[in-house]
Formats: sequence, structure tokens, C-alpha cells
Amino acid sequence: MINLWNSLNAVLGRGESAVAAAIVTKDGSSPGPAGARMFVLDDADLLGTVGGGPLEGQTITEAASVMAHGRPTILPIDLSGEIGDDSDAICGGLVHVFLERLDPVPATVALFARLERELAANRTCCLVSSLAPGARGGPARALLSGDGAVLAGGLPPGVLEAAVGRARGLPGPAVADLGGGEYFLEPFAARDPMLICGAGHIARPTAHLAALTGFRVIVLDDRAEFASPARFPDADEVAVLPSFDDCFAGRRLDADTSVVIVSRCHKQDRKILTQALRTEAGYIGMIGSSRKVAAVLDEQLALGVPRGRLAAVHAPIGLPIGGDTPPEIAVSIVAECIRERTRRRERA
Repeated sequence: MINLWNSLNAVLGRGESAVAAAIVTKDGSSPGPAGARMFVLDDADLLGTVGGGPLEGQTITEAASVMAHGRPTILPIDLSGEIGDDSDAICGGLVHVFLERLDPVPATVALFARLERELAANRTCCLVSSLAPGARGGPARALLSGDGAVLAGGLPPGVLEAAVGRARGLPGPAVADLGGGEYFLEPFAARDPMLICGAGHIARPTAHLAALTGFRVIVLDDRAEFASPARFPDADEVAVLPSFDDCFAGRRLDADTSVVIVSRCHKQDRKILTQALRTEAGYIGMIGSSRKVAAVLDEQLALGVPRGRLAAVHAPIGLPIGGDTPPEIAVSIVAECIRERTRRRERA
């Protein structure tokens, strides 16, 4: 998602326009979720996707019209007639796609640049856009911080207060009547951090997949030749430690944090596990054979770690999918972290 906004800002920075397309509502099944975004450029190049197939085709066609006349529009697309043996579609829902032309005017450039900075800093924010069609020059739009402050843009009087109240704790994209017409609210939650302890052969594909699936990835190791941004281009942070003796110093690990322990030796893994159990990390996973893992967990019990706290430990790490190669093990690790993240959000 961050790369998508980076790409949009690069387009605006060149003085070019783009048509933004977003799924704002869906009824039934559709290829893309509410909030799926695509940008159609002046040269018909595409950034992102709203789901492919007939949905994307109709959206691209409408985007060409919006690029020409500059007026926002809401495009209803009924996919229920697209199901059949001769169709590429496998969905049968009704979706509404909001399309608007984004021109490189100062207010628009400033708002999306600020959004990019907020996402890069892993700060919660919410983009609020009017869905009122027909207004040349673009709809009212504002970027709100997690505590409701206006970071960029602006909204009409009265609408702002309603937007702040509606955006607070919003779990996903939504359309709401804020008193001055309908608005599309896009919350951007801070990404759950994943600390990968160890920068070896399993850590590299794990970091890549974790970044793709929305985690904020931090790689830790005490070997500079392994813990380098060049080896982990998708990581948000790569830190070289003096040692793993106090590897979480200065970091706040909370219930949304995943700790993935895949260091170079089992003795070091045990040291990291002992420290992780002293934090509030919601997920702790450690690589190792079932026999070694059982011995380590028994050792932690003997040291006085409560059984309830050990429930956060997933060891051997990963879902049992039967993989043996580093990429396969990475898939199992990240899949387990996604499952636990989903469970946390469902409980919230």
C-alpha cells in the first residue's frame, strides 16, 4: 500500500494527473475488497488494482471519461451476470467504484505527500473524501490523524466533527452520511510490527512475505554482513546488534507485536525466547525440532514463566504445511502470523 501512494506522489510530482478509482461499497462477492484502489494515468498506465476482470475493465473505461471531463463519478458495476463458463469472473456481487481525477494542484499534492509520510512512519490516519459527483476540481477531502486532528486538506463545518467521530476505531473502509452528504472513509491502521531475530536464509523470504502482507518488518542480527538493507530491501528497519544479550532494548513490544526467532543457533534462540517472554509480545514463534522445543519450554517453566504466558509461544514455528525449503518455511511462518493477527483483530 505504501508503494502505491509513493507511485501516485511521483506522478503528481511530475505535474501529471491521475484518475483514482476505489471500491467504496460491495454487495455480495467481488474480486476486490472495499477500499481496493487503482490509479489510471494519463498514458493509460495502471497502478494498483480493483480486482481485475470485467470489474477492472469497466473501471478503466470510465476512468478515461473522468480523465477527460474532470468530474468525480460513482460507477455501479453489477457482476451477477458475469458468472458463466465463458467468463473470467468468479464473483457475482454489486460494487460501486468512486472515480475522481487528481490534478497536481498544491492542496492535492500536499495531502497525498502527507499521507505517504504518515504511512511511512507507521502512524494511524484516515482519509475522508466526499462522494458528491459532478464537482469539477475534486471533492472535499481531509486527512485525519488517529486522534482526529486535521493533517491536510479540509472539510465543511459540521462534517469534520462527524468525520472524527465516525473514523475513531473504524475497522475498515466505509461510506457514511456525515450530515453534508456521503463521504468515503479510508482508515489506515498502523501496521503490526514483526521482529525477525536472525538474518539468515529463512529470515530473507520471511521478511519479504511479511512486508507484502502488511507487517512492519524489523530485522535484528549481530552480524553486519547478514543484517544489511541490501539483503532485506522490504524491511522497514534492519538493525545490527552488539549481541543478542539485550536484543529488545529501547523497543516497546505490545500485544500486536510478533517475534519470529530464527537465529543461527539453538542456544541463541533460547536466549532470545527468554527475553521475548518478558515482553508483552502477542505472538512469539521459535524455530526448532519438536524435541528441542519441548525441552526449552520445560526450561522456561522451571524458571518460573507462567503457563499462560507460554501460550503465546508457537514452537515449532509456523503452520504445519509440510514445507522444507526456506521459502516454504517462510510461507508457514507468515501464514501463522496472519492467522494470529486476524484473531487479535476479531477480539478487539
